[in-house]
Amino acid sequence: MRSRILVLLLFALTMLGCSKRSAEDVPVITELPEFSLLDQDAQVFDRGAMTGSLWVADFVFTHCGASCPRLTAHLRGLQTRLSDVPSASFLSVTVDPYNDTPEVIKAYMTKNELDESNWRFVTGEEEDIRALVVDGFKVGLGDEESQAAGAEEIMHSNYFALVDHQARVRGYYRANNDGIADLERDLRALAEAVPAKR
Repeated sequence: MRSRILVLLLFALTMLGCSKRSAEDVPVITELPEFSLLDQDAQVFDRGAMTGSLWVADFVFTHCGASCPRLTAHLRGLQTRLSDVPSASFLSVTVDPYNDTPEVIKAYMTKNELDESNWRFVTGEEEDIRALVVDGFKVGLGDEESQAAGAEEIMHSNYFALVDHQARVRGYYRANNDGIADLERDLRALAEAVPAKR
């Protein structure tokens, strides 16, 4: 009995050791291009604003009734859990720039009691959003006609993207418990490798 417990304990310790990753284990997928959008305070938010911090990004819109509230809730949870990582920041990119003006986004964040201390929610011209989301982040986005018509649901990615301190995408993660655990693990690995600049 004692040897069985010892074997199980060693197995558990081995598994814990295997789940730890270093920054080198987190691949560089793509680099974000130059861009310029507006955040919830109508302040310019560009690629330069992302350098020096780690970012968890999602792609949502304020009147979404399906997946967006779940994505936002997960991001809020991550913000709380990562409060001990000074370089962690959060980015929501609207996929409906026709309706999501800075004023609308600000009201949404206030209504949902989202902590804006390290969370930016950005909007801009449709072509600029599309360029960042599709060409930059390499994730899907519904067509222009559905956005212009103010469609009830706009097709968009339900994944989170992890962006490093050099504005490079390092991973995509499902919005479920396993995906979020992997995201948090990888972000912490990157944070350990690069000291915070705040």
